[in-house]
Amino acid sequence: QGYQIFTRPGYDTHGLPIENKVEQKLGFESKQDIVDYGVEKFVKECKNFATEFIDSMNAEFLDLGVWMDWENPYITLKNEYIEAIWFTFKKAFEKKLLYQGLYSVHVCTHCETAVAYNEIEYSKVTENSVFVKFPVKGKKNTFLVIWTTTPWTLPANLAVMVHPKYEYAFVKTGNETLVIAEALAESVMKKAGLKFSIEKTISGKDLEGLEYENPLEKHLARPKFENANKVILHDRFVGLEDGTGLVHCAPGHGKEDFEAGAQYGIKPFCPVDLNGVMNKDAGKYSGMKAKKIADKAIVDDLKVSSHLLFELQYTHDYPFCWRCKNPLLMLATKQWFFNIKQIREKLLEENENTNWNPKWMKDRMKNWMQSLGDWPVSRQRFWGSPLPIWLCSNCPKQEVFGSLKELKERSSLKKDIELHKPFIDAVNFPCTCGKGTMTRVPEVLDVWFDSGVSSWGALDYSQNKELFKEFWPADLNLEGTDQVRGWWNSQFICSEIAFNKKPFKDIMAHGMVLDIKKRKMSKSLGNIVSPKEVIEKYNRDYLRYYLTKQSKGSDVLFDFDALKDVHTTFNIFFNVFNFAEMYFTDFKLSDKAPSLELLPEDKWILSRLFSLSENMIESYNEYSFFKAINYFEEFLMEDFSRTYIKLVRKRFDSDTSKPLKETLSFIFSSLLKLVAPITPHVSEYLFQKYKDKKMEESILLSQFTVVPKSLENKELAEGMNAVKKITEETLALRNKEKLRLRWLLNELIIIVPEGIKLNSLEEILAKQCNVKNVRVEKKFTSANHSESEKDGIKLFLDLNASSELKKQWEVQELIRKIQEERKLKKFNPSDKKELFVDSDDKRFLEEFKELIERETNSFISVKNLPDKEKLIERSFSVSFK
Repeated sequence: QGYQIFTRPGYDTHGLPIENKVEQKLGFESKQDIVDYGVEKFVKECKNFATEFIDSMNAEFLDLGVWMDWENPYITLKNEYIEAIWFTFKKAFEKKLLYQGLYSVHVCTHCETAVAYNEIEYSKVTENSVFVKFPVKGKKNTFLVIWTTTPWTLPANLAVMVHPKYEYAFVKTGNETLVIAEALAESVMKKAGLKFSIEKTISGKDLEGLEYENPLEKHLARPKFENANKVILHDRFVGLEDGTGLVHCAPGHGKEDFEAGAQYGIKPFCPVDLNGVMNKDAGKYSGMKAKKIADKAIVDDLKVSSHLLFELQYTHDYPFCWRCKNPLLMLATKQWFFNIKQIREKLLEENENTNWNPKWMKDRMKNWMQSLGDWPVSRQRFWGSPLPIWLCSNCPKQEVFGSLKELKERSSLKKDIELHKPFIDAVNFPCTCGKGTMTRVPEVLDVWFDSGVSSWGALDYSQNKELFKEFWPADLNLEGTDQVRGWWNSQFICSEIAFNKKPFKDIMAHGMVLDIKKRKMSKSLGNIVSPKEVIEKYNRDYLRYYLTKQSKGSDVLFDFDALKDVHTTFNIFFNVFNFAEMYFTDFKLSDKAPSLELLPEDKWILSRLFSLSENMIESYNEYSFFKAINYFEEFLMEDFSRTYIKLVRKRFDSDTSKPLKETLSFIFSSLLKLVAPITPHVSEYLFQKYKDKKMEESILLSQFTVVPKSLENKELAEGMNAVKKITEETLALRNKEKLRLRWLLNELIIIVPEGIKLNSLEEILAKQCNVKNVRVEKKFTSANHSESEKDGIKLFLDLNASSELKKQWEVQELIRKIQEERKLKKFNPSDKKELFVDSDDKRFLEEFKELIERETNSFISVKNLPDKEKLIERSFSVSFK
């Protein structure tokens, strides 16, 4: 369309997926193995792994016809890209969005690092849950009953939450009194298998401040905590769906717990390290793996001390690391955060101003953003973009750098260095306080931060601002629907931090490719279909066409049978080209609209071509690519192949063949250009085969918008729509009267509603309906006519047929039989052949010999024919030499 474009591929090369693969390769089982091996050597291995297959991936994309600058991809591990990351990070620091704090976050104990909310996968698990009795202080044999699916978090319990508006029952069973939400008391006691009575009920608000004891206290070595071991109130985090209506609160092991505890001045306590092992504060349980081992030990101790009411198998969603698939733990750790809550409303506003395709994706993004918490961006790992934060060993001073140049100016660094661990960790310099040394914090960045800066990182923003000025923000982002929590999430955030606006104008989202049973493709299921497999069976463009047609934002169920339909479409496409070449031996494409005098059918098909061009270009510009294919198929199948080609078959040897040739040349050229973005290889092949020597070197270097508006003829288009309806209804009448379409009839009389104009289209109607004459009347009285009415159009088909007309019917049957024989022999229409006809009516053949020879491109040899005449009952046999 004449636009300057920038399409540069890029490769994400940092992060835990790479580290996990390298750990597997080296046989490592823990983070300590990496330290023992050597960080520098490990980082080198990661770099090699991340770049090993870039050339082959480039080749695969190029093989599919993805047209980008494959010789110059951006690679996130390069210094210039990391500097784009540092630039953005410093902006967050300058806007006071960066802070360090103790917060309860999801931790992968295998990777030994925090993970962000968008790095979590939830899966159903069934495990033991426990109902535990917490003794109420000063009230003998009175217990608060809590329920938890994570017994390993009980050593960190510091409060019990109740809802201020719920009623809580004091339930008497044996010599014990249990406090349970009144609405759940019956179901809990039934599950416990205990008889009970309710002594009294009180409001949750009246339970506030009630003190209790942790039944595991004697086994622990934890310090004393202020405001701890009391009942606290919360109306959001307490419900009646499961459990007892009393919620175990461990601020060191949950976001909700953390927030609830903070409201009551309870500091978080987390006796579990990043590797998932209980530390010394856990006392008896120190050294045990949280969840795997500690759960059993804790439950056993609760049984011994009679504080376990009962156990219950429970199925629920559990978080897993989406990289290594290990279960996650919620641990309070010290992390660097971005304050997302401060900019959340602006992010929501930017999302509203984004053109999403499909449109329902905007609401999905909105729903995600509305629950966004602060972003823990630090990772306690090795292979990633380093946090550009230096801290003083003596004073609270922090310095954040936005580029290597800034770091060099501030430190004693004289030359460029690689911006990765461990090289960057060696850069130290004196603090301005005069007593301390500035040292970089050891963490690396969440890899999603790398992807978040891609729109300016790809433009080499840290080196040159000219490309940024010309091409940013991007016109289009195209990715899978799962990137709501991934790429789009990080882009919205990083771009708001850096430039106070979103980095794109439009987003097109596609679904995942699943198998026909709606299952994700995987090696274990044996249901993977590779692009290479489809290409070998069909070709690249069939795959491109199929996926484009199917992709409407939802998942695509891949079906090899559906590719057969694509094959059929392309067969028709090739056949219409072959058809033109067959009759015009010097057939070439043309970019110029026909200049000769055109017949109505030519004007109509060119008007339809203009509408096709307008609709397809609009679909492309709106990124509704599947609509472009629907328009293309409708034109190719219905208008061009089934209607226009049928109308013009007999014009190839007439004096109207030249305007026909011009029309076909222009249509084919336009069709190839319109479909080339989807099928570049097929389009290029046909373009090279039929192009005029004056045309461009490649179809992909041609002007895209080629169909002038002057060809539009709305009145003719409406008239032809009526012709199609009339033809369909006439065929229905013929079928009712058992009159084949090949049999010529005398007349069709039509009465059409006011506003529909059939001027100049009567001849087309006569061809389509195979009648000698078409008359448009305002009124008509039927006599020996078959009648029909549809959509206000009345039809009267003359059923009278003389003996002479019936002879012509027989001629058409014979011509059909001859044409079938020609097709069977695989003759070209231009091949003139000797035809042998055996018949029981010599005079009939002599009468129509010239017509038969002309229609079948044959010359007839006749022998042993009786000299008699029959009507309708004649017999024929045909053969070719």
